[in-house]
Parts: sequence; structure tokens; C-alpha cells
Amino acid sequence: MLTRVSQAIFRPLPNPWTATFLQDVDWRGWSAATLVTVLGYFAMGLVVSRFFAAYGLFPAPIWLPTAIATIAAMVGGARLWPGIFFGSCLINGGWFEAPLVTTAIISTMNAAGPVLGALILRRLRPARGLFNSFPGVLAFIACMIGVSPAISAGGGTVAMMLGHPFDSAQIYSIWVTWWLTDAGGTLYLAPAMILWLGLEREDETSQRRAQAGFQRRDLAVWAWIAVVSTALFLTPPLRGADVRTAFPFLLVVPLSWIALRMSLRSAYTLVSLVAIVATVGTVAGYGPFQDHGLANPLQLVGALVVLLATNVLTIVALVSERQEAESANKAKSMFLAMTSHELKTPLNAIIGFSSLINSEAVGSTADPRHADYIALIKSSGEHLLRLINDLLDISKIEAGRFDLQEQRLPLAALIEDTMALVRLQAEAKSIVLQTDPAASAIAIEGDAKAWRQILLNLLSNAVKFTPAGGTVGVKPMLGADGRLMLRVWDTGIGIPEQALERVFVPFERVRMHGHTVDGTGLGLSIARGLVHLHGGTISLESKVGEGTTVKIVVPAHRVIKLHSPLAAAS
Repeated sequence: MLTRVSQAIFRPLPNPWTATFLQDVDWRGWSAATLVTVLGYFAMGLVVSRFFAAYGLFPAPIWLPTAIATIAAMVGGARLWPGIFFGSCLINGGWFEAPLVTTAIISTMNAAGPVLGALILRRLRPARGLFNSFPGVLAFIACMIGVSPAISAGGGTVAMMLGHPFDSAQIYSIWVTWWLTDAGGTLYLAPAMILWLGLEREDETSQRRAQAGFQRRDLAVWAWIAVVSTALFLTPPLRGADVRTAFPFLLVVPLSWIALRMSLRSAYTLVSLVAIVATVGTVAGYGPFQDHGLANPLQLVGALVVLLATNVLTIVALVSERQEAESANKAKSMFLAMTSHELKTPLNAIIGFSSLINSEAVGSTADPRHADYIALIKSSGEHLLRLINDLLDISKIEAGRFDLQEQRLPLAALIEDTMALVRLQAEAKSIVLQTDPAASAIAIEGDAKAWRQILLNLLSNAVKFTPAGGTVGVKPMLGADGRLMLRVWDTGIGIPEQALERVFVPFERVRMHGHTVDGTGLGLSIARGLVHLHGGTISLESKVGEGTTVKIVVPAHRVIKLHSPLAAAS
């Protein structure tokens, strides 16, 4: 069991949270990221500690630098461990003047906790993202609000107990207090930072709402919550008005409105604002939580933050899952409607012509029409086979079961092999196929079958939608950062701007220039899925009547220079 857990944690896995500009940087880029982490951790720790110290609270009941550590661990993993470590050393040893051994132990575990939690979370992260599914939310809470602060609390407890007599009750009390302090800091800020930095994307519905602009009514509700929460927690307590204590918990209703009507990012930003205002006001002696005479009114603040945060995350995740299920049901209906026609057509041809060959109506076996019938049977069978292969490929990709067989692939040979498959189709329309000699200078690390499928799908589309006498080509360009930009272009009919994203949707067939595109609508979906499996991106540029360019970006670690370098891409 331990072996399986260790393999799940430490087996190399692509990091879904590493920013694009950090994926292929050298040690200087990561050194800069480490410095930003050190300064961010120290600055946040300085602000928090000075505020709480002004009210006689030490250590701070909420430690917001854990949010910085969480983001750094997710983005950089072990590579940003030094940034978290030295940031913690700077605040604990430099500002708090803790002994060297104590500082070392606390800082080591402050860095180890988030990094280990992020590694586990990377394994548990659903394909749809952390906040678009309920299992993803549970995984985030378990790893970054459970495991990560538990490890750092363990280091803090050991450091605090050094040189003191063993007392199990005291050890437990220190550990729980430390864990709550670090977990609270993560819950306060980390999800909002993750969403604002784009480490996790929201569901497509929220993205569309954000792009279209929020309605005034929704913005008014957002502003109202911000104003009311500020007024609640930054005004003196009203003695005897116990009912006022319940008011902050009613914020769960309008916050749910924001989560459903606007976006998770908007809602959790508001949760972070309420959490900080509630903490500041309560520590300063203001707000409704002073009315109960509790020894520590921050307990009610903690309960409020947990309620608001978990409610918002859960609502958005469940709604996103429901929308995904509805989309899947719609896609299934489209699939059944389309494949019933696509499968029946070649099968009917196969059955019909086979019957004619064997029937007396055709005549003797020497009948010259037999050759035509056999050719039609072969064509129909091949069409059926292509359809079935496409369905199998898209199913494997969506289920995450497409295993890549990595090998070195010379780009020139890959392009030439694929073009040979569409050459007859191109020659029939007098279409010129162009290649770039620069391709001979580069190779790709990847799956040969997958890359042939990608290029074949793109070239087939290009030839299909290019009028007679047009041109189709493939042009590779090597960027200054080492990434390969592979462009498959044509001088075809083009795609309307509003349909550029829709063409990647499975089974979607765009209507262009008065006619519907033939095919299953799976070619571009398969191509995008296979490119993503290689860590790349794919996008479309098109102008109606002038042509289309499909741009594939291959990450630098999959690109190999064979000899003379290519010209740098603009």
C-alpha cells in the first residue's frame, strides 16, 4: 500500500498549474520565481504579524502566507520549495528572531507541507479541474487545507516543544492551533488567487458570462454584500442585540446568487473580502461577534468563513457537474442521431451490392459490373472503418486511456508521409501541396500514430475545403523560447469567426456558404485532444474566402534540433 502511495505521489506527471511562460524557462526564470515567492511570503507575513501584534495576538490566529506557499507549491512544486523555505526563514528568523534550529524546523515543514500536498493534489485532480467537480473540491480541501497545514503544524509543534518537558495535552493543543491557523490562511485567500491567476479555469458557462459582461443587477448584489459585510464588522457592537450575530451567516444566500449568476471567481473574491473584513473587525473589537462574551470571538469568524467558502465551492462544483451531464446527454443524442445515419449508409451499400453480385439479376461472374460493385463495397467498408476508428479515438482521449508511445519523429518525414495520404485527393482538384525545407532541421518527441492522425485530419480538412487550383501547406517555425509552431494552412473557403471555437466540439458540423460540411465532426476534436496529450495547444485563424491556418504549438521539451537552427518565429 505504501509503495503504491509513494508511486502515485512521486511518479512524474505534467504540472497542470505551471504558467505557460514558466514551462520552458531556464534556471534564471525559476530563480526569479523563487525570489518572488520569498518576497511575497515575507511581505504577507510581515503585514499579518504586525496587525495581530498590535492587538496583542501572537502568534497570529490566521497565517495568510500559507496562501502564498500554496500557490507557489502548485505552480512550481519542488522547484519553488526554496522560495517557500527562505521566505519562512526570513519572517521567522529575521522578524520574529526565533532561534536558528527552531527557524530551520518550522521553515522546512512550512515548505514541505504545501509541496507534498500539491503533489498529491496533482494526482487527484479531475480532468475537468479542481473547482468544476465535487471530487475536485474535496481533493483540494483534503490536500491543501488538510494534509498541507497538518504537516507544517507538525513541524511547528516539534520546534515549539524543543527543550520543554513532554506533555501530550500541550502537544495536541499546539498542533491543532497551528493547523487551524495555517488552514485558515489557505482557505481565506488561496482559491481566489488560484482563479485570478488562471491556474484553474472556470466552467464554460461562467467564462461566457464573464466575456459577455455581468448584468447591473448582479454587480449591484456584489457591491451590496461588500458594503453590508464592511458595515457589520467595522461598527461597534450593539449590546443586547443578539440577533445581530446571525446576520453575517445570512450572507450565504446572496453569495450563492453571485456564484450562480456571475462566476466562482467573483463569488470567492467576495468570500475572501468578507473573511478579511470580519477578522480585522473582530480582532479590533468591532462587529456582531462581540455580543456573546466569548473568550475568542474569532471562532465565530472561522465558522463563518468555512460556511461561506465551502458553500460557494460546493454549489459551483455541483452546478458545473449538472451542466456537464446535460451536455454529455445532448452529445449522446447527437451521437446516436449521427452515427445511425453514418453507419447505415455504408452498411446498406455493402449489403446491397453484395446481394447484387450474388443474385441472378447481375448475371454471370464475368459481368463487368462486378468490378464496380466490388470497388463500392471496398469504399463503403473503408468509410465505415474510418468512422469506427474515429469514435474509438475520441472515446479513448475523453476517457484518458490514450497511451502515448514516445519516440523521436523526424518532422520532414512525418509531414511527407501524411501528405502522401492526401496527395491523390489533392491532385484530383489540382491543389498544390507545399512543404517547408526547414522541417528537415527538427524532430518531435511523441507518438507516431497520434501525430500522423493530427496532420492527416488537418490536411484532409484543408484539401476538402480548398477549391480547385488552391494551395495547402505545412510550415514549421521555431520560437525563441524553443517551442515549435507548426502551421497547417490553406487557401480555402475559410470559417466564420463565430464558428472558430465551435468546430472543435465533437460531432459539431458547421454550416458554411449554404451547405453543411460532410463528415462526423470528430476530426478537429481528435486533433485537439491528441495535441493536448502532448502538452501542446491548437488554435485556428481564418478569414472567409481567403483560407484557414491551424496553429499547433509544441512545448520545447518535445522539440529536438537535428542540425542547422530554424529561423526564430515572430
